[in-house]
Amino acid sequence: MKILKNVALILFVSLAFTACKKDDNNDDSGGEGGGAEEFTAKINGANFAASTDPASLIGGVLSNGNGLMVLTGQGSTNSGDFINFSIINYDGTGTYTTGDDLSNTNSIQYGELAGNSADVWGSNGVTSAVGGLEPGEINVTSQDDEGAEGTFSFEGYNGTDMSTKMITQGKFTVKFDN
Repeated sequence: MKILKNVALILFVSLAFTACKKDDNNDDSGGEGGGAEEFTAKINGANFAASTDPASLIGGVLSNGNGLMVLTGQGSTNSGDFINFSIINYDGTGTYTTGDDLSNTNSIQYGELAGNSADVWGSNGVTSAVGGLEPGEINVTSQDDEGAEGTFSFEGYNGTDMSTKMITQGKFTVKFDN
């Protein structure tokens, strides 16, 4: 039940990102707009690309809560499939792991919208207890006041049906919403 509540919370956060992200592509000022953002990967070898048309469904947040820096990023398709990550205790550019230890609070997940719910494959502290899964890796290659970019890969685990998905060649460029 706790896992289901965590998935529901993460889904809520994911949907909040997409619902609150303004449509940067309709900027008539001639600037880059949402086109500069991207969130792509291979899901079991199939292409995933977050939408930038008709609206950018990509976003990121860098926040400081109680002295703890957190970096989050998310990209969704027009059909509702998504990838999102959270790096807790973020400390600038570098490589962060997920799913390697129960005490590691970093997470990354891939979800497919299925009716009113989603099938989710995650890499986090809980999945580290499954055994045999490859830890995830989020490599933040650059970050400034405007946004962040980097790469990621992970083996996602779905606790509902005990299936896995390999997410490889992940790449993100997000503009901060805050």
